Amino acid sequence: MIFKNRYHAGKILSKELAKLNINPKNSFLAAIPRGGVIVAETISKDLNIPLSVIVIKKLGAPFNPELAIGATAAHGKPVLDRWLIADLDVPADYLKKEVIKKRKEAAAREKYLGVKLDPNKFKGKDVIVVDDGVATGQTVRAAAKIIRAFNPAKLYLAVGCASPQVLDQLQEEYDKIVCPQISDDLAAVGQFYRDFRPIDDEEVKKILNKQTIDN
Repeated sequence: MIFKNRYHAGKILSKELAKLNINPKNSFLAAIPRGGVIVAETISKDLNIPLSVIVIKKLGAPFNPELAIGATAAHGKPVLDRWLIADLDVPADYLKKEVIKKRKEAAAREKYLGVKLDPNKFKGKDVIVVDDGVATGQTVRAAAKIIRAFNPAKLYLAVGCASPQVLDQLQEEYDKIVCPQISDDLAAVGQFYRDFRPIDDEEVKKILNKQTIDN
């Protein structure tokens, strides 16, 4: 399956999530900026589930920032790919500086978007983490680790595409995973979207502001 765009992925995920009979009054969507917010906006409209975000930043490898060796939020412990870090022989000093740097970036994005992690918001709720797709899994794994500490009732993951290997690794992190496109050939999330245009923070902020007005 090739999605037309992120809105199309959201529509398909809405139909799958509807089968789970999640109570909209005791749940909310925790979208991962930026692409995940576009997907989640459609789900929010279709299922009447409130939309919020959880800001996660990938930790880049030395000399290759696009290669994720972990992920972190503004607060809490980072999730690290210990095997990859060892294989790349990543210096401890580099890793420490990268975590500090990405935590600052996450905090800055939270401030710009006008959001903040509130443990009380998650407690006892059914939380659905949403993204346009999963490549390495580091981002959604970090999201799960952070949210679990806030004691949600259930934790779901809704993503457009992922590889079966990564999904297997995420099974223990989530109570239920919804992913309509599972492929061994996944090298990058964008290969399963005809339109995978870049999303900027301004667009995300407009969506979140509209949610506040509508609610």
